[in-house]
Amino acid sequence: MPVDARIRKSTESILRAGLELLNENKDAKLTDVAIQAGVGRATLYRLFKNKDDLVVAITQYCFDEFEKAIQPIEEEAKSAIHAIELLFHYTMPLTLESNFLSKIDYFLNSHPDIEKIEKLYRAKMLLLIEEVSKEIVIDKQLSPSWLLNLIKGLFYAGWLQQTSENYSSEQAATLAYLCFSKSIK
Repeated sequence: MPVDARIRKSTESILRAGLELLNENKDAKLTDVAIQAGVGRATLYRLFKNKDDLVVAITQYCFDEFEKAIQPIEEEAKSAIHAIELLFHYTMPLTLESNFLSKIDYFLNSHPDIEKIEKLYRAKMLLLIEEVSKEIVIDKQLSPSWLLNLIKGLFYAGWLQQTSENYSSEQAATLAYLCFSKSIK
């Protein structure tokens, strides 16, 4: 196996292990991540100099997974409100990633790379909400920022239903969209 492929495989194993462990225990140690990833500590520290570096990389990984999941939406969506429905259906399976991103402030209060990623995500979501408001009349009291937070909350509710109530991601996505669509009409 070429060196680049091994590095890529080790990096992905570390990111997945870090994602799982930090979701279970926010105070997990890098040594625990290395063990779960099946790599040596030296490999982990060669790729990530400290926990902050790993958290930033996991954050980027989570956003990359969301980006991959939503790629088909632009082609498939018949309207902006349909795009929101597809957003729930395509991204609700990303429960680990969603849970991690909901706790990111615990790890890093302020980090320029994470702030940049969050700002881009927020801008994209606000643009989508703006498109929805062009299609349907939304109560003026429901600001775009409120609606964005509602969507985030519905993802959290979906994650809870999947992890504690054994709902499928499809069931959780359907309920999330139902709540969103009823709240804006």
